[in-house]
Amino acid sequence: MAVVLGWVVFALSGLVVSSSLAAGLALVAAVLVGVLWRDTVAVNGAVAVLAPVGIMLPALALRHVAVSLGWDVPGFSGVEIAVLLCAYVAFLACAFGVIPVDVYRYGYAPWPVAGMVLAVCVYALVTGNWFLAGVAVLGQLAWVMGWGSSNWFDMVLHVLLVPVAVVVLVMRVF
Repeated sequence: MAVVLGWVVFALSGLVVSSSLAAGLALVAAVLVGVLWRDTVAVNGAVAVLAPVGIMLPALALRHVAVSLGWDVPGFSGVEIAVLLCAYVAFLACAFGVIPVDVYRYGYAPWPVAGMVLAVCVYALVTGNWFLAGVAVLGQLAWVMGWGSSNWFDMVLHVLLVPVAVVVLVMRVF
């Protein structure tokens, strides 16, 4: 949560100050949230609304900061984002029972999770996107260690990916 809230500070302050100064402010905010403000009503409220945060949101936030500072971190093509958006909306429809297929249950089982992580890593190898492989593997590590949710999908996906993907696709058109 500290990384995500720090990124909010980075994104907002980056509108008026340089990327390096915004990154410094974000680091200060993340430390304050993670250490001093950990048990405040505001942070606990953000956790209640956004939990489980998992790996993807902090990874995307850190990627955005890194790219803004000039680091070379692989991103995603418009086609990849569009496919993710369609697949994830269908996944959410399954999870909510709109589509009568229970895909979410595979996130609890070791062999399907291992297969999905392997498939993501093979795709990442083919496309050269080590960032994607890192998210899949770190999500599996967090899942195996029992950090957060007991479902692997919660570690590597988040419902906020839907509006983020839509905004990124719209921004790429204009």
